[in-house]
Amino acid sequence: MLSCPTAAIVSEEKGDISEAMADFPLLLEDGVHYCGYTSPKSFGGSSYFIVRPNGNWLVDAPRFVPSLVRRFEEMGGIDTIFITHRDDVADSKLYAERFGAKRIIHEIERMAQPDAEHVIEGFEDVRWDNEMKIVVVPGHTRGSMVLLYREQFLFTGDHLAWDRHRGALEAFEDYCWYSWEEQGISMKRLAAETFEWVLPGHGERVKLPLADMKKAMKQLVNEMRGR
Repeated sequence: MLSCPTAAIVSEEKGDISEAMADFPLLLEDGVHYCGYTSPKSFGGSSYFIVRPNGNWLVDAPRFVPSLVRRFEEMGGIDTIFITHRDDVADSKLYAERFGAKRIIHEIERMAQPDAEHVIEGFEDVRWDNEMKIVVVPGHTRGSMVLLYREQFLFTGDHLAWDRHRGALEAFEDYCWYSWEEQGISMKRLAAETFEWVLPGHGERVKLPLADMKKAMKQLVNEMRGR
């Protein structure tokens, strides 16, 4: 109920609402949380919160909800907001203003946050610090980016997700707004990276052992090449 962007899920039982509200952001692993409270402004896209000693990060943004704002405050605030692409901005600006956070977006997507503090230019990888690597992945949009954290967590926006029905990684050809061919090239480059978690904006998240993730990425690259 709390995560649905359109409030389409309802229940006559309201007794556990406050307890559920306290669960968000929901811990996944090693300081990485799922925010819930998805927004219609980002078509229901998921967002994530990373707790770090040198400044917490928000990946894309949820709805601006007072209870969630309070939880972010209790957990140390927000230092940086990473925006994967223009579709999943949601309430990034409100969170940036509330916490004095710096926003990162690609120059091609900047129309979605024209006053963003940091703009990524070009298509080369950016090593932000010793834990954060930004990989530019043209395809879904021309300026789409993913964030690799500790070579463990990959925040993928709308570039990559998990399909539980097939038990495989997937990309969304029907929702590729820029170039499916370019997305395939980007996916091949991404397959060279090391990660265990895929944390998407749309689609399901998954954690796999490193060897299985490598195998799943190789399978997806081959599938995209053959379409």
